[in-house]
Amino acid sequence: MITADVIVLAVLAACVILGAGLGFGKVLRFITGGIIGKIISLVICYFLFGVVLHFGFVQDLLLKFTTALSDNGSWICNLLLSIRIDLIVFAIALFIVVQILRKIVVYIIANVMEINNKAVSVINRILGIALLLAFNVMLMLIAFQIIAWISGTDGAFYTNLEGSVFGLDKLFVNNPLNSVFESIRMEVEHVGTGE
Repeated sequence: MITADVIVLAVLAACVILGAGLGFGKVLRFITGGIIGKIISLVICYFLFGVVLHFGFVQDLLLKFTTALSDNGSWICNLLLSIRIDLIVFAIALFIVVQILRKIVVYIIANVMEINNKAVSVINRILGIALLLAFNVMLMLIAFQIIAWISGTDGAFYTNLEGSVFGLDKLFVNNPLNSVFESIRMEVEHVGTGE
């Protein structure tokens, strides 16, 4: 067992204790409130960006938007097209939609989960643990991706993860977020080359 495995076990124990103590409703409110809520919305947008971008109606709207700008032909429209204003507008619209949906969903779920009932209370505690675990896994994946961007997937950090009981070395190399980033990069390059 390596040091990273010990850290994972400590985080796991903390998630079980805090998640059971606070319950799903309070954990959900904590995670989605204030600046953390905005960060969560950004992360959700990051996960959704590549998927939603390929929806047919989104592609149609973006095409109409870029066509209108290029038909105008003014220097400002050309400047906006060169900085990929279509993707910027799409990202902002997606963020606003996610923010609104996040607030509605959190309000409904948190209130339902805090009903004073023994069965709901047990479910509330179990889901509190699960949510806190999922949140920490998401943070770990994001940290892994940032480290991979900086030092690559075969650098010194990877060496520290080799032989992990929990397979952290494999997770670092095969991080699911890498495919999200790759799809965004390919979309930008594809549209940038006009292919």
